[in-house]
Amino acid sequence: MSTIPPWPDWPYAPAQLSLAQGEVHIWCASLALSAARMAELATVLTLAEQEHAARFRSAQARQQFVAARAILRLILSHYLGQPPQQLRLRTNPWGKPELDSEPASLQSMLTFNLSHSEALALYAVADGRAIGIDLEYLRPLPGAELEQLAARYFAPAEYQALLSLTDEEKLPAFFRCWTRKEAYVKARGQGLSLPLDAFEVSLAPDSPARLLASAEEPDAPQRWSLLAIEPAPAYTAALAVEGHIERVAYFRWNDQELALFAT
Repeated sequence: MSTIPPWPDWPYAPAQLSLAQGEVHIWCASLALSAARMAELATVLTLAEQEHAARFRSAQARQQFVAARAILRLILSHYLGQPPQQLRLRTNPWGKPELDSEPASLQSMLTFNLSHSEALALYAVADGRAIGIDLEYLRPLPGAELEQLAARYFAPAEYQALLSLTDEEKLPAFFRCWTRKEAYVKARGQGLSLPLDAFEVSLAPDSPARLLASAEEPDAPQRWSLLAIEPAPAYTAALAVEGHIERVAYFRWNDQELALFAT
């Protein structure tokens, strides 16, 4: 896989989008938006989504939810040719968002996932295959806390691999491992019923993102693809897709187009 450019260099998407077999589209969006933009984005949400946003006690969490969810609707509109307000979204029994559609419709052939952290959000769209994406801001973690978290959530081999690294390497390696594991769990769509220590991923510096082993599905490493993404300084992310990734296209969401979709 070629080197991934930083997010500001990602192009805006063309007006008409389609997904070829084996292709994945990844979108990045800034959540640091003006009050006027946030008000416009809120009009894209359903009443239920607006009520959900209102339940957040933190203003920052509320803004992140509104922006991330509204941008998701706008991105999906690119593919489906429908107004974002009319798209029907639901969550599966473990809370993973998905399109609510008839089995034979175009919507049933489109899968997606999203993740946001601090001021950025990432979205992944695929051709009906299971997909997951996770984005994390590399917040500082004291060495003792980092190792305690790794001991609790990582597989034994991952924990030992982390301990073998230098102090400078441990923080980025921890988040590389975390995002790869979270992306895979999200792609599987089973929530916490799939323990993080039940499978192993790569984490060493410069090592390709890979699913190395799975206790509950020994053949999973042959059936799943992982991809490492670093969209901006101090952020790391990972993508998990069932099957082989033939091609990845990267797009930057253009907030100037909001008025075209939100009317």
